[in-house]
Amino acid sequence: MLRTIALALSSIAIGVFANAQGDVEFDTPDAATDALVEQCLETDGVNVLDGTDVICYNAAIFPEQFLKLNALPPASKIIITSPGGNVATARGMSKILDKRGEPAVIAGQCMSACAMVILPGLDDVHIHNSAHIAVHGITMMPYRKWYGWLKDDKAPSTASLMAAQLGYDFGFVMHSSGKEHMVDHLEGQNVDPDYIQTISDRMEIDADQHDCRVDAKDYWGMLDANHITRFLGDRITRMEAFAQTWDDPNNQLYKDVIQPIGAQTYIFENKYEDAVCP
Repeated sequence: MLRTIALALSSIAIGVFANAQGDVEFDTPDAATDALVEQCLETDGVNVLDGTDVICYNAAIFPEQFLKLNALPPASKIIITSPGGNVATARGMSKILDKRGEPAVIAGQCMSACAMVILPGLDDVHIHNSAHIAVHGITMMPYRKWYGWLKDDKAPSTASLMAAQLGYDFGFVMHSSGKEHMVDHLEGQNVDPDYIQTISDRMEIDADQHDCRVDAKDYWGMLDANHITRFLGDRITRMEAFAQTWDDPNNQLYKDVIQPIGAQTYIFENKYEDAVCP
């Protein structure tokens, strides 16, 4: 498990993020971007911010929203904050963003498909200090582990294995289709699939060490600065000190509705209430 510590404080110009992988130097926040982000976070939907040429995408990732994005005029930048959406649908939005080509600011929540599809598909990214970036689900879990996850690690029968191989286990079809979309998308964007595999593995380890289990899709894993720079490299043109771990002072989102089970892994309490425990 990666151990991360955020040392950035508002009183210093550059913060340093340190863990076993190395150091990341954070950029100093600027007041102009902060004001635009604040305006966007208070503006629902997909719009050009009043008095600017900046697009605000503050919405879930569904066709209606990203088609509206596609129809907007060219902008100097796009601020993206989103709780996510369907992975396959997000690939459509990623293609629109590729075509538009504007610099993007990731701010506020960038959850689920935002972190899994949109972020690794961008080429000119500014990570804002308000960002909380987290992937959704132990996406890369194989069938045998997935089958026994809520069944005391019971092994699947031969009939269950055959049903899964033939595509008749609908639950696993949904699980594996997300994995396939992720791998195809990342490879298409020239991003190593370990961008997701590494986080999925970490969540699985944290979940295995915890007393209670929820559905594999209901785990969340935060992305830290070293992970992002490792896999996205020079696509990240600016990075401010953002939420790295659950107890990071920068982590302000969801504090009252989350059950952390690791430094960077958590479950929403409404799902945790239905957890399977010994």
